[in-house]
Parts: sequence; structure tokens; C-alpha cells
Amino acid sequence: DGCKVPVYGVPFYLSIEERNILYEADLSSTPLLEVIRDIFVFASFTALSFVDVKGLTTDDIVEVNGEKWILSKRHKTKVPFQVKLLDIPLQIIKRYEEFQTDKSVFPNLNYWSICKPLKKMIKECGITKDISFHCARHGFATLALSKGMPIESVSRVLGHTNIVTTQLYAKITTQKID
Repeated sequence: DGCKVPVYGVPFYLSIEERNILYEADLSSTPLLEVIRDIFVFASFTALSFVDVKGLTTDDIVEVNGEKWILSKRHKTKVPFQVKLLDIPLQIIKRYEEFQTDKSVFPNLNYWSICKPLKKMIKECGITKDISFHCARHGFATLALSKGMPIESVSRVLGHTNIVTTQLYAKITTQKID
């Protein structure tokens, strides 16, 4: 899945503090890094894979009881998922509204033009972990479980077809606690 696994078998992911450092970093001198940072942070708040971020449309964002949610199906599994949009992901969506075409929330994304610059940006922010884009999903799941979100809810947000897949993240949080 692209996340490196260090010595203790726990895939790398950004802590909340590291994610905040990344989100608050001044990358205005390099607009491409700003976009990559925003897409990565968006994925870390929504648990979307790159292909799901790329395919996200304005039709997938709906209002439920006065709050915005993403209601869609995972590209890989076709499993429906729903995730509430918190303030930071909503701010990121708003930042890209003027560039939206054909209902695409984040138009013109290319995975291969993000991979190397993502690693460079993370390093420039003083984070020494070997992070790939997919680690945003690992981070969401691991942090959600460590904050007490039920595994069934995490599994649903991730769009897993089998809760056994989600239990990998539960194992990670157990190892972390140990």
C-alpha cells in the first residue's frame, strides 16, 4: 500500500501534531507544494485514497442536518462510504472552488506528479518519517481508533469490504499502546 513499515511493524503515519505542522507550513513560494499539502491533509481528514480524492465531485458533497458530508462509493471496492467534512477539509475545498471544472472538486490531479514532491515537502517541514500519499489513510484510521472511534465506524469510513482489513489498524493502535 506504499506505507513503509519501521522496526516494530507499525506503518508510518503523521501524528496530529505533525499534520498540524504540515497544514500550517508556509509553502507559498512553491504553489505545487501547497496543492500537494492540501490534498494530503484533506485525505488525512477524510480517509480518501488518492483515486477517490481525484474522483470526488461536488455531487458527492451533500448537506445532512446542516452539516456537509461526502457520500460516495470507493473506487477500488465500490463500497459506499460516508464521512463528515470537518472545518479544515471544508476550508481546503473552498480554496479550490475557483479551479473546479466538470464538478470535479480537485481537478487535474496526477498521482505521479505528487509522489516525489510529497516526500520533499514532508522533509522540508522537518518531519523525518518516510511518508507516502497512502499514509494519509493509515493516519486517519490509526488516529480515529486511538481516539475511541468504534472499529465498525472506521471500517465504514474507509469503505472496507471486510472488517478484518480494518483490524490491521486496531493491531497498530494496540502495538502503540504497548
